[in-house]
Amino acid sequence: MSSQVFTHPAFIVPAALVGFVLFWMAIVRLLGTISGWKAMHERFGPPGPVAPGYQLVTGRVGLVNYNNVLRVACDRSGLYLSVLAFFRAGHPAVFIPWNEIHEAERKDFLWRKRVRFSVGHPRITTVMLPASLFTGTPLDIHP
Repeated sequence: MSSQVFTHPAFIVPAALVGFVLFWMAIVRLLGTISGWKAMHERFGPPGPVAPGYQLVTGRVGLVNYNNVLRVACDRSGLYLSVLAFFRAGHPAVFIPWNEIHEAERKDFLWRKRVRFSVGHPRITTVMLPASLFTGTPLDIHP
């Protein structure tokens, strides 16, 4: 086979796109493992019907920041977390029962009011989300 085939734009462009998608999926899966998201899903499983929630939420799971990609919902049974479809590899939707959330504390810095809590017994990871999401829930913590 001629080496010109591999340098032709009809080959390079699709190969670059496939390479980028595979690289992106590998990075996103790695972040899901590092953050503890994968372990939460393995422990608690996928959610059933999800309550109405908030879209494009910024938060932190473990060591990983999720800027404007989270969907968060709460109901009387627990907390639902998912991410935008573009970040779904390694981040399946997860349901965390309230009794698996502990060590909740309010973290205020300037205008940002957040709640930080541990997930699981023993702890799997920590999560930090805007405090305004938890009005009327077990995580409604006032300073």
